[in-house]
Amino acid sequence: MKSIISSLALVAVLSGLLAAADYTPDIKSASDEGQRAIQGFKVPDGMKVELFAAEPLLANPVAFCIDEQGRIYVCETFRQQKGVEDNRGHMNWLEDDLSLQTVEERVEMFRKFLGDNVVDYAKEDDRIRLLTDTDGDGKADEATIFAEGFNNIEDGTGAGVLAIDGDVYYTCIPKLWHLRDDDGDGKAEVREGFHHGYGVRVAFRGHDMHGLVLGPDGRIYFSIGDRGYNVLTKEGKHLVRPDAGAVFRCERDGSDLEVFAYGLRNPQELAFDDFGNLFTGDNNSDSGDQARWVQVVQGGDTGWRMYFQYLNDRGPWNRENIWHPYHENDETTRVQPANIIPPIINLADGPSGLVYYPGVGLSERYNGHFFLADFRGGAANSGIRSFAMQPKGATFEITDSHWFIQSILATDVDFGYDGKMYISDWVDGWNGPGKGRIYSFAMPETKEAEGVAKLFKEGFKQRSSNELVELLGHADRRVRQRAQFALVGRNDEGVLNLIAESTEADLLPRIHAIWGLGQLLRQAPSRLDNPPTPSHELHLGNLRSVVKLLSDENPEIRTQAAIVLGNDARLRYFQGETVSGLINLVRTGTPREQYAAGITLSRIPSPKAVAALIGLLEQNADKDPVARHAAVMGLASCADGDTLLKNASHPSNAVRLGLVLALRRQQDARVALFLNDGVNPIVEEAARAIHDDHLDEALPQLAALADLPGMSDILQRRVMNAANQIGGSENAARIARMAANSELAEHLRIEAIQELLNWDAPPRLDRVTNEFHPIGNRSLDEGRAAVQQSLGAMLSGSDKLRESAIKLAAKYGIRDIGPELVRLFNDKELPASVRVEALSALGSLKDEQLPKLVQASLKDAAPEVRSTARDLLADINPVAAIRELEKALNSNSTPREQQAAIAVLARLARPEADEVLQKSFHTYLTGEAIPEIGLDLEVAAQQRGTDKLAAALEMLKGRQDPEKPLTSYFECLAGGNAERGREIFFGNAAASCRRCHKVNGSGGEVGPDLSGVAKENPREHLLESIVDPNAKIAKGFETITFAMDDGRVLAGIVRSESETEFRIVTPTGETIVIPKDQVEETAKGKSGMPVDLFKQLSKSDIRDLVEFLSTLKTPAPPGGHEG
Repeated sequence: MKSIISSLALVAVLSGLLAAADYTPDIKSASDEGQRAIQGFKVPDGMKVELFAAEPLLANPVAFCIDEQGRIYVCETFRQQKGVEDNRGHMNWLEDDLSLQTVEERVEMFRKFLGDNVVDYAKEDDRIRLLTDTDGDGKADEATIFAEGFNNIEDGTGAGVLAIDGDVYYTCIPKLWHLRDDDGDGKAEVREGFHHGYGVRVAFRGHDMHGLVLGPDGRIYFSIGDRGYNVLTKEGKHLVRPDAGAVFRCERDGSDLEVFAYGLRNPQELAFDDFGNLFTGDNNSDSGDQARWVQVVQGGDTGWRMYFQYLNDRGPWNRENIWHPYHENDETTRVQPANIIPPIINLADGPSGLVYYPGVGLSERYNGHFFLADFRGGAANSGIRSFAMQPKGATFEITDSHWFIQSILATDVDFGYDGKMYISDWVDGWNGPGKGRIYSFAMPETKEAEGVAKLFKEGFKQRSSNELVELLGHADRRVRQRAQFALVGRNDEGVLNLIAESTEADLLPRIHAIWGLGQLLRQAPSRLDNPPTPSHELHLGNLRSVVKLLSDENPEIRTQAAIVLGNDARLRYFQGETVSGLINLVRTGTPREQYAAGITLSRIPSPKAVAALIGLLEQNADKDPVARHAAVMGLASCADGDTLLKNASHPSNAVRLGLVLALRRQQDARVALFLNDGVNPIVEEAARAIHDDHLDEALPQLAALADLPGMSDILQRRVMNAANQIGGSENAARIARMAANSELAEHLRIEAIQELLNWDAPPRLDRVTNEFHPIGNRSLDEGRAAVQQSLGAMLSGSDKLRESAIKLAAKYGIRDIGPELVRLFNDKELPASVRVEALSALGSLKDEQLPKLVQASLKDAAPEVRSTARDLLADINPVAAIRELEKALNSNSTPREQQAAIAVLARLARPEADEVLQKSFHTYLTGEAIPEIGLDLEVAAQQRGTDKLAAALEMLKGRQDPEKPLTSYFECLAGGNAERGREIFFGNAAASCRRCHKVNGSGGEVGPDLSGVAKENPREHLLESIVDPNAKIAKGFETITFAMDDGRVLAGIVRSESETEFRIVTPTGETIVIPKDQVEETAKGKSGMPVDLFKQLSKSDIRDLVEFLSTLKTPAPPGGHEG
C-alpha cells in the first residue's frame, strides 16, 4: 500500500520550485507529515488550520516576517553546532570566552583551539528564504533564496528578519544587515552591514541577535542575547557590554544606534502594545530559575550577566532573587538588588516568538493581548500562550493568561495582513532536523481583516491626508502606524498637530499623532547642527505643540508627550521649553507620567529638576521599581556627584537608596560614603556598586568592613572578595578572621578558607560573580601568620569547617598543627571525612608519625581511611602499596575502595601495577569482578596504554553495538557517586538537567518530573534516557500520529499501550482508544531532550548521574503549574 508518510508526486511538484544554488544544505524531502501534524494541534473552537509551506520549501525556521504583499521571509539556519557553537560543548575554552572583549578576539580564540579545523565553521550557511503564494490559495507555491552566504567564522544564527516597504533587516551576528531586492527577482541585490560587533562571546547556542520590530517612533528595535556587544556606531559612539544581552534601537538607515535597555539573558523577540510600551520574554538559566516576562524600560538593567551561567548556583542571580518579580515574598524583598528592573511575572519555559495582537482577526477578547511562543524542544508541551497586561503603577500586571494553541514546536508567531495568525514549526529537537513548516490559523473573525490586506498591498504614501487621518482611527494598529508614517513622510505637521491637540478625537489617533510629531522633531535639520538656532521654526513649532500636551486633561496624552520629548537627546538644547512641564509631571502626575517625565529628564537634564526627582523617590518609598528607576535615571543626569552627596543624610531610606543608585550610574566611587549608612539595604547596594561595577578606588573601604557584626550574605561575600582582590597581609588577616568568626554562617567561613587556599594562585574568575578578573599570584607568606593564629577557631567549628581548615594548615605548611591532626585522626567518633583530611594533611606536612599511622590505617574500620592509607603508602613504599592495592581488588573491599585502588595503580605507572590492572580487567571481562569498577578499569587502561591493557580495551569494545548506543555505556550503570551526580543534575552547566526536569520541587517543567523516576524504572532505563533519549519517551511527552485504514488521521499523547490498542489523549483533551488492527501507519514525535546532551559529559559524569537518578524513588504529589 502507498505510504501515507511520503509522497513522491508531491516531491516532484515542489522540487521545481526551488532555485538551484551552489550551497545545498540537508533538507528533508516532501511528505505529508506537515499536513498530518495538524491533527495533533490543540486550537480554539472554530479555528481553521492550514499548512502554508513545508519542507523542502523551507527548513529549520528560526523566525519569520510577513511583508505588505503577504510574502513570508524565513530565517533558515544550518549552522547549529557547525559554526554556531555552545560553551557547554567546549568547556575547555570557557575561561578564554569569558575574557573576550571583541568579535575579532572570538575568532582568534577559535583559531587557538581549532587550528586549521576552524575553516569547518564556514562550511554551512544561514540564509533568508522568501515564500510566496502566487495564486491566492493560502499555500506557498514559490520559494526563492532571498539572501544567503552568511557563513563567516564569526557569524551566528540569523535569527531575526523584518520587511518594511522593500527594505529587509536581518540580524545575524556580528552585524545588523540591510537588504533590498531592487529588480523584483526575489533575491537581494543590496546587502549592507549597518553595524558590526554584536556577539562578542560564544555563550549558549541560540543567544543570538534577534527581536527585530518596528517601533511606534519609526525606529528599528532589536535585541541580542548575552553574547554581548562591542559596537562602534556610525556617529563614532562606542557601545560596549560584552557580558549581557540588550535591546537596541536605531533609525531605519542604521544611524543613531543606542542601547535602549540591557542586562537581559536571551530576549528572543520584542513587542510593543498599543501605547508604545515594550515587552519581551526572557529565558531562564537552567538552574531552577524561571523564565521571565519583562517590561523593557529605557535605560533599564534586568540584572543578568553571562558569567553567572557558569557558577553552579548562578551566583547573585539565584542568591539574590534577581529573577523573581518585585516584592514577590519577604526573601525577595530582603535580598533583591535595587538597581534592576525585576520581571512582571515568571512565565513560560522557552519564550521565543512574540507578537502583539494588531486588532483584527480574532474575537474582542484578544484586544490588548500578547501571543508568546513557548519552545520546549518537543511539540507535546510547546505552543502559543496568550495574555494581556493591565497597568499597575508605572509597571504592569498580567491578566487572562492561558494556552492559545498547543502541541506545536513553535519558534515564531505573527499576524498576516490577511488577519490570520502564522506560526513557524521547528518540528522536533534542538539542532535543526532539516524540516520546517509554516501554518496559518484563522478564526471566523479573520474575514474582518480583508480590507487590511488590500490597504497594505496598495500602500499608504499616495493616499490623501483626509484618508490618512481616518486611518489613524483604524482597528488595526499596523494601519494606524502606516498612516502615521505617511503623514510624517509628507511633513504634514498641521494635520498631526490638529489631531494631537484635539480633545474630541479618540485616544489612539491622538497618540499616533504625537508619535508622528516626535518623528518630525527627530527629522528636523537640527539633527545635523551644533546647537540649533531659533530660526528652525518647524522644529520649534512642533516642539511647543508637544510641550503644550504635557498639561492635557488626559493622563495618557501627558505621558506620551513626555516620552516623545525624550526620544531625541538633542532636544536638550531646548530644555527651557520643556523642563517646567516635566517637573510638574514628576511632582503631580500618575506613576506612569512620573516614569515618562523622569526618563525624559535623563535625556534633557536640568538642575532645576533635582528637588522634584528626590521628592519622587521619597513619595514612591520603593513601592514601584519602575518609578524608582525613572527618578534615578533623572538624578544621574540632572545632578552631579557633589549635589547628590549633599542629600546623603536625607531622612528617607528610599531617597538615600536612590542616591546610591544614581552615584552608581555615574560610576562615582564616593558611593562608599553609604557603606556607613547603618541601614542594611543601603549598605548592601553601595557594596554592590563598588564590587560589581569595579569602583576600585573604593575597594579598601569595602574591605574594611570585615569585622562589622551582623553582615548579610550579600555584604559578606563582597567584603571578603574586596579584601582578596586588594591582597596584602592586612587583608589576608581580615579574611582569616572571617573564617574564624563563629558568628558567620558556615558556608561563608568555608568560602573565606577557600580564598586563603587560593591565595598564592587566585582563580582568574571572580569568586562572587564569576567575571574574568585576574588579580595575579601572591606569596603565602602574606597570610601565614594570620592563618596560624586563626586555625584553632576554625578547627573548633563544624566537621565541614574542620575539613577545610585541615587543608588550609597543610597548604600553608603549618607543622605545629601536627599533634592536633594526630588527635583528630585518632578520634574514631569523628566522621571518616575529617579523619581522612587529617591523615592527608599529615602526609602533606611529612609528619614523622605518618608511616606508623599509615600502616595502622590499612586495617581501619572506615573504607575511606583505608583507601587514603593505600594512596599515601604508594608514596612511602610503592612495592608494599601494590601488594595492598592488589589485596583490595581481590577481597571483599567496598566498590569505592576498589575504584580508589585502581586509580592509585594507574598513578604509580610501574610494571607491577600494570600487571595487577591487567589481571583485574580480565576478571571484569569474564564477569567475576563487581560491575562498579568497569569504568575505572577502562579509564586506567586508557591512561596506561600498555599492550595488554590495550588488548583488554579492544575486548571491551567488541561488546559494543554501534546501532545500540546503550551498549557503549554499560560501564556507567553502576559505581557512581550519587552526591556528585546530584551536583551534576542541579549545577553542571554542560548538562543543564534542572532546566527541564524537576526533582522534589526544584527545577523546570519542560520535561517530566523525575522525583520518582527510579521507583519503576531500572538503571538501564535511566542510562538509556541519557544516551539515547528517543529510544523511549516518558509517558505524557510523546506525541504519535496515527493513519487509520478508513482515511482518518488521529493524533495525541499516548497514555497506555497494550498488545491490541493504544489509549491516547487528543489535543482537545478527549481520551480515545485506537485498535491496533485499524492503524495503517504511525509517526512518532521525537524527545524534547537534546540527543547529543550526553556528549557534553564524561562517562564518569554519566555514571554519577545514573547513580543519583537511581535514588529518586518518591514521585511528586499530583498538581500542576501554569507558569
